[in-house]
Amino acid sequence: MTEQQLDEQYREAVAGLAPVIGETVDFVTAHPELAHQETETAAHLVGLLRGAGYTVTEGVAGMATAFRAELDLGAPGATVGVIAVYDAPASYDAEGHVAPVHSCGHGPQSAGVIGAALALAAVREQLTGRVVVVGCPADEIHSPLTRERGSGKALTAAAGVWDDVDVVLYPHPEFIDTVWPASLAMRRETARVVGVRTLRRDVVCTPLVALANVTALAGAVDPARLIIESVSVDGDVEEGAGMVFEASFLLFADDDEGLDALADTVHGIVGEAVWTSSAPIAPVRPDPEVIALVGDAFAAAGREFIADPPALGFATDFGNVTRVARAALVGVGRAEGWRYHTPTGAEEFAGAAGVENAVGIAEVIGLSAIRIGAATGL
Repeated sequence: MTEQQLDEQYREAVAGLAPVIGETVDFVTAHPELAHQETETAAHLVGLLRGAGYTVTEGVAGMATAFRAELDLGAPGATVGVIAVYDAPASYDAEGHVAPVHSCGHGPQSAGVIGAALALAAVREQLTGRVVVVGCPADEIHSPLTRERGSGKALTAAAGVWDDVDVVLYPHPEFIDTVWPASLAMRRETARVVGVRTLRRDVVCTPLVALANVTALAGAVDPARLIIESVSVDGDVEEGAGMVFEASFLLFADDDEGLDALADTVHGIVGEAVWTSSAPIAPVRPDPEVIALVGDAFAAAGREFIADPPALGFATDFGNVTRVARAALVGVGRAEGWRYHTPTGAEEFAGAAGVENAVGIAEVIGLSAIRIGAATGL
């Protein structure tokens, strides 16, 4: 069988799975769950993978809603890993309450990954290599349990989940068809100031001094490199009673040295405090050989591949995965783009455009896996 015939057979398998892909988008959309709480969604995805013959291990990397599904293909070859994400952003509703809403494309993302996994299983005897699908909770960095426990891709990288995988692919709905070559480094800096409340103007209240300094910080640092994530001041109401200021800041830079320099600036402006730092999120590390294979897969899917996109202007914990395995951050685009983290975006991802994107992800990721599985020297 020629490569073109194999591609056609695989794409026919994806087309036949289009109803399942659409139903998966619908299920994920209808079951929005915050980071590390994705019990129903994870169980649904695991059920689909087991039904297609994958061997599934749940609770990997110490995360109850993470999983790893494996399938040997027809002949020995490279092992291809694919990441599925399925948490919903911690959005604020009209009353100001936190509510999970799928407004970041994780319905199409996970449905596309499952579609690729099921289509690869359907033509497995014609293929070489092994497929590993890892369900990674907690993609959304601002969700309460992401902040407390860490993000799924970074935790799987630290736990060795990718150590036996040759290449890892992480697709996501985007504006263009591409592989992103770079992203920013990130870490969270948290400040805590303990002082006393005062009802007098001639007494310094250190928590309120820190609060005022946050306002100065907002005007002194590029907002694209510093997000004031949360600020709170709390304490008893009597003169001399205890009072606490707490604030968290997301810092972005090109590398760890840039993060250290920005942290020094933030510390200096906010002032004296007890500071804690999260584990850093690494920048994405590109792999030209993997990019070329994915680019060829886009062409086989009849899509225009953008080989020289700009760097991402934000951070992703997939960068940590690229430090332990060869990898590609795959953008599957839509000319109209997406309104991420908005009610309009939620409607886009839940509708026909979202399902179409999921089918596109299934095609591109599966065609990429076919090429990587057959490649030598990876």
